[in-house]
Amino acid sequence: MPLDDTNWSGVEIHDLQDGARYSGNSLSRGYCPPRRTRIRFEHVVLAAMGMLFLGVLVCVSEDVFPDAGLITRITYGNAVADRNLVARAIIADSQHLTFSVAGMHYEVDTPSRPLTPQEEQTFFGYAEWKGLSRYPADGPLTIDP
Repeated sequence: MPLDDTNWSGVEIHDLQDGARYSGNSLSRGYCPPRRTRIRFEHVVLAAMGMLFLGVLVCVSEDVFPDAGLITRITYGNAVADRNLVARAIIADSQHLTFSVAGMHYEVDTPSRPLTPQEEQTFFGYAEWKGLSRYPADGPLTIDP
């Protein structure tokens, strides 16, 4: 019994939202009616803006780092993306040769410096991953992009 001599056992509380009735006995045992959580429009907008930001970030990362952006890292893993970065750096610093033989047009990239065995393995791994034909030539190794 409360200190001010009020007796809550016969009192009923009417919930205005769902029309439920709660008697004093159930309230005294610690029962709390379930709260209704509503999804607010602001929360939906914030979630949509967050997803849009992530999508833009993923697309921009693939444009800035071709074959090594977030999509490549998530799909193939960090090892493949790192290999692609090294191989693209070798290709960016390579010599580009364009020629035609018997009416067939060829474009060949060849490294402008001798490659270490690890760089050579990375270079050929990238060529295989991209589906580029590779072949030895007179001098440094080459790939056909």
